[in-house]
Amino acid sequence: MCGMKYQLIEHTADIGIQVSAGTIKQLFENSALALFDIITDKKKIKPSFSRTIIVKASNYEELLNEFLNRLLREFSVENNLIRKIVVKKVGKKGVLISLSALIFAEPYNHTRHLIKTEIKAVTFHNLSIKKTKSGYKAQVVFDV
Repeated sequence: MCGMKYQLIEHTADIGIQVSAGTIKQLFENSALALFDIITDKKKIKPSFSRTIIVKASNYEELLNEFLNRLLREFSVENNLIRKIVVKKVGKKGVLISLSALIFAEPYNHTRHLIKTEIKAVTFHNLSIKKTKSGYKAQVVFDV
């Protein structure tokens, strides 16, 4: 992933990240890739399928929370690890903002995939998205 920018931030009992990107689509992609980078070594994921996911919310922060929690369910419930995410569309539909993304994933295989950190949920604690001179910046806290 070229240009993925995120850094871990100090937080008690949780893991926080700050993510940067040039566009809102890249911000969502980088946030998702950071999530799976924290969970496992993404280089060991060899995508065997892809599918489209769609999430909706009333603002960008809620959309990011819903998107990341949906991706987390992909692992915790569906048992799939995501290697790549392509956000196809982010746009308003009526009063809601809708996001559609294509995920490239592989079923978890305990002999090949080491789980570094188990993330229980994406929280709303200190969740923010800000427009910057160079694009966007987000802060997200994961419950571990």
